[in-house]
Amino acid sequence: MTDDTRLDADVGDDAVRETVADLRPEWRVTGVDRVPEGTDSVAVLDVATPDEGARRRVVLKATAADLVPPRVARAEPRLLDLVDRETSVPVPSVFGYRDARPGRPAPYYLLECVEGENLQGEPYALASEARERVVRGTGRNLADLHEVGTLPATGHVGVTDGELTVLDIDEPPRYADFHEWLLDGVEENLDALGDGGFFPDLADEPERFADLVEPLGAHLRGAIRSLPAPEPSRYCHRDYRLGNLLVDPATGETRAVLDWANLLATDPVYNLADAESLLVDDRDDAGTVRRLREALRSGYEQRREGWTFTDADLERLVTYRLTCRLANVCCLPLWYPDREERDRQVERHREAVGNCV
Repeated sequence: MTDDTRLDADVGDDAVRETVADLRPEWRVTGVDRVPEGTDSVAVLDVATPDEGARRRVVLKATAADLVPPRVARAEPRLLDLVDRETSVPVPSVFGYRDARPGRPAPYYLLECVEGENLQGEPYALASEARERVVRGTGRNLADLHEVGTLPATGHVGVTDGELTVLDIDEPPRYADFHEWLLDGVEENLDALGDGGFFPDLADEPERFADLVEPLGAHLRGAIRSLPAPEPSRYCHRDYRLGNLLVDPATGETRAVLDWANLLATDPVYNLADAESLLVDDRDDAGTVRRLREALRSGYEQRREGWTFTDADLERLVTYRLTCRLANVCCLPLWYPDREERDRQVERHREAVGNCV
């Protein structure tokens, strides 16, 4: 296997067995079920362990796509292990990982297989009470994550010399100020938006949002520069959405929070804005939007000791939420390959941006 080879059907089961043996030589793979969705290589495996013939299901994940730099991707198993040890956030346990090895896609790691359903793009598959429980649980889980501790700067979380760190902390650009980081990100996203988003090869109408670039940019530049000071940076899960959760669809209980490969060190209020932008749908009626936002915020306040939303927090949250919408719009071609659904998403984003600018 070359470094950009995926662990899919054309690689063969022997390669999967060799990868597992590298991490857990005492395990014997008895079944391989590859997961075709997503940008990483994922396979669900049946393994026999030496514990009196015990069997278990595990997940083998390898980062093979170019979307996440290796030193960022290497953070995922370490972050999963950290969150598993120090918080009550439900995450799969890590059985082993390797940062790199010649001839294999890397990093790769073995995870606990957690039972639950992934409801990517299907918020209405949940009953109202179950959906509210997912959102309230999001607030609690993010509060736990944010209590792990403050970080010395703003930026992507990655691995240097085998340890978790905020990348680029000792080289330009160094972001001691979160709002400067946010402004730079807005400029990059506006440039992408005018050219078809982050995935222009998938965009059927590359210039469909070009008319929004100028007014949206002017609004966000002014709004961000006038915001109250942010909180010190903490670990923030930047993609907390249904597609990265395993839930019990009957109750809304979150069984596992997935995708820890691209975490940020940011103002925790930004993390709440990002999660809200991904979990509260513009198609909801006003009463549902208020109820879900309140569930997220009350869940957070209840779990994060000694913390309550201030007017300054809410002011930042509103502007942060708009920057998150900008980033989400840039991902539409990847997230919504079905043109009819993508057109619906375009309409709702246009309406929401129009109300802001």
